[in-house]
Order: sequence, then structure tokens, then C-alpha cells
Amino acid sequence: MTGNESPLPDGYADHLRSLTETIQALRGTLKADHTLSTDQRLFARRLLYLANEPITETVRLLPEPAEEDDSVDDRPVGSTVEYAEAVTTIEQQLSWLLRPLRTGEPAAHHYDEAPTEKLTTALEYTTALRDILSSVPEDSPVLADREDINLDNVDPHVGGRGNGDGRWLEYQLERALGRWGYRAATRQHLYSMEIDVVARRKEKQQQPSDWLVGQCKDWTDDPITPTALFRLCTVAFACRAMPVLCHTTELTPRTEKLARELEVRVLELPDLERAELPAPQIAKPTMEFREWEPQYRAREHRGMFPLMFRSEPGKRFSYVPGFKPVGNDADYEPIENDRDDDAHPAAGH
Repeated sequence: MTGNESPLPDGYADHLRSLTETIQALRGTLKADHTLSTDQRLFARRLLYLANEPITETVRLLPEPAEEDDSVDDRPVGSTVEYAEAVTTIEQQLSWLLRPLRTGEPAAHHYDEAPTEKLTTALEYTTALRDILSSVPEDSPVLADREDINLDNVDPHVGGRGNGDGRWLEYQLERALGRWGYRAATRQHLYSMEIDVVARRKEKQQQPSDWLVGQCKDWTDDPITPTALFRLCTVAFACRAMPVLCHTTELTPRTEKLARELEVRVLELPDLERAELPAPQIAKPTMEFREWEPQYRAREHRGMFPLMFRSEPGKRFSYVPGFKPVGNDADYEPIENDRDDDAHPAAGH
């Protein structure tokens, strides 16, 4: 929206904040609610993700609204919500946000879709939750008179999502990587193995994360075991790239530990909405309170090379040649000369 157009109306910031807070609260409730069937929980979280994506895009397109009071929604962060109340609230806020845009919206040619179209898409996906969650009435009191809402094309069984078919999640990761400054491609091959996603940063930052290898697990119930993680790390090491695991299920405790120690970036659907590529997780919160024991992080827990190799020059943990780990977090720095006087023919290559 250009500077000579009318500003957003009073109350816009409050309604937008209420909308995003309700979506986050509903997400948290769905994630923790194991009374729902596997399909209900998966499809509901999927629809909510698809509803939130055009909202996030709309926020980037519109001018920054003036901050107002906190009277619209004072729900604590991380609180749970009732499904019927949350779905109705999201529909109400989207309807309110749409009204002023219908008369004061910039020309559609400025964007791939106008903000009204994006918010209408979000409204359709939100309303489709009524068919998934049994505790929510099927008919929406908010949308009773809306003729522009069409749910015929809203299907939580998104194309490319099914048994043995992970194209949808691969596509979502590819899109996020593109937004984070990478050139990405799906279903590439390393010799006889297929790789879900590979990516190369457009403007190198002289970091190992300039090259990424992604594995996507769009599963409904089976947890991810160390076997899948070992395959990802093997492929990443062979490609001299950092590993990324994107999933919609859960990791076994052993897999979580290995992911931290091997510096695998583990991403869930909400992580794909972040402003930049998340760093790998390096530590797990303690269950104790006011216990000031040392916090052992991933690199401290990972251990060392076998004793026979430990004194050899150039023996260090790194997916990408030319970089060495620095400190106990997830930092690396380039090595000016990676040979380290190692006589091995492959040193420095």
C-alpha cells in the first residue's frame, strides 16, 4: 500500500494481534490434545498452517499499523482454547480485517494476490476446520451471509500427501528455503540415492549452512528413529552439506539426542514460517528447578574421535571441508589452510 493511500482504520492492529494470538493458542491446543484421532489432529494442524500462511503474507504487504491498547485480547501466551470459540474468533477477526480492504486496497498488479484474496483464502481454510473438529458446529454464524466463501477446493488431504508420498512437505521446505535466500530443488540424486531437498545459498556467508541437504518425513503416527537420521547425516556428509530434517510427526528420545549432537536442524511446520533458517538445537531444558549443574551441550556430549585418530592432524567433526567448529554452540569458522600438514592425499579436499 503506497504512502498516498488511506491508512488502515483504527483498531486494525488490535484485531490483527488478536487473530495471530488466537491462531497460536489453537495450534498449541491441537498439538497437546491427544483425545483427537491421529487424522483429526494432523488435518486440523495442516488446515491451520494453510490458513496462517496467507495471513503472514498479508501482514508483510500491508503498512505497519499503529499500536493501540491491549483491550482486544489479553490471553496469556501458551494458553489453551476451546475449539468452537477459537474457530469463531478467527473467522470474526478475518471478516473484520477484510471489510476495510475491500474499499482501500492497492491495485492487484502489485502482488501475486491481493490482500483480500489472501485473507479470503485464510478464511476458507479456517472454516474447513468445522468439518474436522467434532466439537465445532458445522455451520458458521459469522459466514452465514458470505457468498464469496467456497469450501469446495479446500481439502486437508493435500495433493502430494499420502502413504509414501511426501511431495507436499518437500515443496513447503523448498519454498521456505527460497525465502531464506537459497536456491533449492527437490528430489535430486546422489549416485543411487534420492535426496528430498538440496539447497545452496544465493549469497554465500562463508558458513557450512551455505549448503543444505533436507529430508522430509510427512508421517501421521510413526516416530522418526535413528535409522532415518543416520541416512540423512550420511547423505549430508557425502554432499558436504549441513543436514535438515523437516517432519510432521515425533522423534524418539534417542533420535532427538542424536540430532542435537550431529547438529541437525530439525524443523516442524511452524518453523517454516520463520524469518530465517533456524539454528540447530544444542541443549535440552532440564527438568530440575534451581539446580545449577553445568549445562552439557551437544558438542560436549558428542565425544571425540577414536583414540587412534585423535592425534592425527585435520581430524575434526565437520560436514563441510574448510570449516572447523568453534565453541560449544553451533558456530564454525573457515580454515585458511585445511591441510594441517596432513600427508593424506585427500587432505584439504
